[in-house]
Amino acid sequence: TWVVAANYSQSGCDLWEEVRSEDFFWNRYTMRKALTQGADFARTVGGDTKRATQYAAVAESITNALSAHVEEDGFVFEAQNRKKDTAVIEAFNVGDLGDGHFEPLSKEVVATLVGLSKTFCGAYTLNQQSAKAGHAGVLFGRYEGDTYDGGNPWVLLTASAATLLYRQAEALAKGAKMDATAAANLQTLLGRSATAANVLGAGDAVLLNMKRFLTNGMHMNEQIDRDTGALKSAKDLTWNYANVLKAMQARNTAARSLELSVAFVV
Repeated sequence: TWVVAANYSQSGCDLWEEVRSEDFFWNRYTMRKALTQGADFARTVGGDTKRATQYAAVAESITNALSAHVEEDGFVFEAQNRKKDTAVIEAFNVGDLGDGHFEPLSKEVVATLVGLSKTFCGAYTLNQQSAKAGHAGVLFGRYEGDTYDGGNPWVLLTASAATLLYRQAEALAKGAKMDATAAANLQTLLGRSATAANVLGAGDAVLLNMKRFLTNGMHMNEQIDRDTGALKSAKDLTWNYANVLKAMQARNTAARSLELSVAFVV
């Protein structure tokens, strides 16, 4: 934690280790969580008030900087040199402290999910073909304009989008409210009212649509070809399995909140 506290404002790599910047949202949001947790640990376990105060102060500075990533419509961009990036959704899932900053049903989180869904719907023939065939659920890639190995949907990021939908379903089931703009945006994305059950169903649709292309005994390659649906790139990527398991756990939690069966046929 002390390394982050001393160096958080320096230029670093994005989540994909491709470009450098000083303002990656994923970096900032997750470092904020690490510093906050580090401050609590230093205070309660180590009895180190000095370090706890230092970490908390840096976390607050990062919190204040996060608003610069929010565009007028609420969309949260990753960095000035790469705006539309699903690393932001991954950040929402792993960096949330439950303290009201980019909570699942906030205007900003909903706007980002909707915006990236539109981006990848338009980018991938596979998504367009699925929609025409009546298969709901969008496959997500890394970022707008990605060209690595063809620039395709990624299993781990599609699972991350499903996880966010399940977290939103859980929040709704527990009585959380959206403002009018967020509710309207989420309803547009779903094509129906944004109830907890419908949002959970949207998460299911994402995973089930992806499952159609996992044709190798559920072995998960890094990417799914954007045109043909063939599995490609790195085989059995560990991060894929971790994110799918996270999605399943998030679904079970949301389903319990809805008092529904947690069974999910795979």
